[in-house]
Amino acid sequence: MNMGHTKKPRVLCVDDEPSVLRALGWLLRSRFEVSSTTDAHEGLSLLRQGAFEVVISDQRMPGMTGTEFLQRAKIESPNTMRLLLTGYSDYADILGSVNDCEVFRFINKPWDNQQLLDTVNFAASVAQDAPLPDAGGPAPVDDDDSLAGTGNEVVMLLDPDPAMERQLREALGDEVLLLWARDVTEAVGMLTRHKVAVLMAETVVGANPTLDLIRAVKRSLPEVVVLMLSAERDSVTISRLINEGQIFRFIGKPVGPGYARRMVRSALAKHRDLLARPLHIARHAVQRSDDEDFERAYEIASGARGSAAQDAGDAPTAGAGRTWLRRLFARA
Repeated sequence: MNMGHTKKPRVLCVDDEPSVLRALGWLLRSRFEVSSTTDAHEGLSLLRQGAFEVVISDQRMPGMTGTEFLQRAKIESPNTMRLLLTGYSDYADILGSVNDCEVFRFINKPWDNQQLLDTVNFAASVAQDAPLPDAGGPAPVDDDDSLAGTGNEVVMLLDPDPAMERQLREALGDEVLLLWARDVTEAVGMLTRHKVAVLMAETVVGANPTLDLIRAVKRSLPEVVVLMLSAERDSVTISRLINEGQIFRFIGKPVGPGYARRMVRSALAKHRDLLARPLHIARHAVQRSDDEDFERAYEIASGARGSAAQDAGDAPTAGAGRTWLRRLFARA
């Protein structure tokens, strides 16, 4: 955290269980000024009364779910970083956490104390160092259903289904350049040759999950906005895509052309906002994954571990099955 900040960051905890609030207060009070409430409506009132760097909300609460609360919190206090806490992995809950309230992190109960402390600490530092202007949020999207003003922006679809490619091409027309990748290798090649603004990807291509690619893209090309497409209803995958890939939206298949068009328009607006305000890229920083093999391969590919690791023979082992990683860092 930036040592220039002398005041403790403020954290608001909202949970209908007093025991959970006591545990959070005990964990956080040494580093943060903690306020808490068992009532979501009171939580919104507290957000209106003062600035909080972070808000932590439970999902299952009477009268208002956590996603509903955080969606309203996003309006009341757009600069506040939003964390969702839940002991359940319900698909609809997790879908709402990314599509409706754009949570920064999804945290499972029971939590790991150190991991939660580190997450809140990082979220607070981001809120302090990259505050949103008073208006908040990404650049507005016009209501005329037009993609005008996108210029030469590139949208890439990673999906082997030709029907999806035809549907998306018809929905977007000629107003953006649409690239179609059928597998991860093709996708990486396109990412190295084009400045992609929006990546639309299936969660699984062939027999291979695309999570690794999404992780790598958001860390090496953080200005790329990611939309996920899938007919699957895997809540665990979505929660990992939120934390480790900071996806912008999750779109369930089948998807109508009008909805696809709106999602792309919104994603392009988000991309422009990130380019115009690069400091705010930190507000979408991804969490390090627990996949040590991927992390090792990524560090080697990005040069973070230097030539010594490669000379020692680490590269082939760490990069097994991920040879495409090196190509991400070979952009002209």
